Amino acid sequence: MNEQFLQIIKEVIPSISKQDLELPIRDTGIDSLDLVVIRVALEKHFGFEISDVEWFRFNTLNEALNYFTNHRSVQKSITKPSKNISIEKQIEITMPQMANNSLSENWLLKELGDLHWKLLSDGIEQKSSQFIDEMGNRLYATFTRICYSTTSLNHFIENDIINFLGIIKRFGNATYLSEISAESGNNIIKAKLMTTFSVRSLGDNSKIERSNPLEKVNHIEEIKGTPEFLNEYRLLRKNLTNKWKLSDYTFFISNETLFECNYRINPYYEMNGVGLLYFASYPIISDYCESEFFNSMGKYGKWENQFFTSERDICYFCNCNIDDSILYRLNNFEFISDNKAKLFSSLYRKSDMELMAHIFTHYCPVKETFY
Repeated sequence: MNEQFLQIIKEVIPSISKQDLELPIRDTGIDSLDLVVIRVALEKHFGFEISDVEWFRFNTLNEALNYFTNHRSVQKSITKPSKNISIEKQIEITMPQMANNSLSENWLLKELGDLHWKLLSDGIEQKSSQFIDEMGNRLYATFTRICYSTTSLNHFIENDIINFLGIIKRFGNATYLSEISAESGNNIIKAKLMTTFSVRSLGDNSKIERSNPLEKVNHIEEIKGTPEFLNEYRLLRKNLTNKWKLSDYTFFISNETLFECNYRINPYYEMNGVGLLYFASYPIISDYCESEFFNSMGKYGKWENQFFTSERDICYFCNCNIDDSILYRLNNFEFISDNKAKLFSSLYRKSDMELMAHIFTHYCPVKETFY
């Protein structure tokens, strides 16, 4: 195989060796997200897109390279006209947007997610319920990472107006990244959201696989290189990094457990309209469990009334079924400058102990803290 083509793959997955090209993909340590990155790199280099039907037939990377090499002279490059896909929305904060004397974080996440999905639908000119792949499978825009910063949530008050503005771009045909900002008086919100299209196995949320939508049009601007936001997530998922940056602070990633507890899912509130655990539920489950830990210590007052989210980075890895329970683990916490607290926590699917999410959080105190 031409070394030039191997180099195409090594530029996005440096650990790939010549020997890996001949091995069954399942034996190389390459995961589904690596394959997304590889596929986009090959499509961009050879100048044409490959169908899902063909892509999923490949057992080795060499088969993929041979296909692209042999078909580049007969394939027509597909040019998709892009345009600026944006959205604006204004909302008055009333009781449905509030919780615990502050802006509801659960509501905020759902609102950000809804804006992302609307941007996606506008760009592809399909309603979310119409997303399917080439095999006719229903697709879901599954959140893989959400990072946001905000004025402390308790600074938002009833009857304030929030003005949202969002844009969206894509990496390949399956990965979409939006940036959403909002202002409400002196309060601000800045968020980045990333989704991939996935197929859900009938009746089993533990088996969700990535796929590409069947598109008639796609006006969403394509990002040229691999987005750093995606690459950071990929490295974390593969345990190839032991540090995580959120704003000016560094989290050290380890399997240390300071506290753990079981959490039972509330299906009437925490499962979404298609039977998946709602992406907005993950950090709220984490908050509830960590409050159990801090309140049991008896030295911080009522934790949920003393500290409010100011920054959060959630990396999602899998979902769960309605009858699953979740194991919460507090990996580490620290009180830092500006009277803030930072926490690193993880959620696991109790049935098989699969990692569901890593959650990195900064909290602002409502008053002078206790350390």
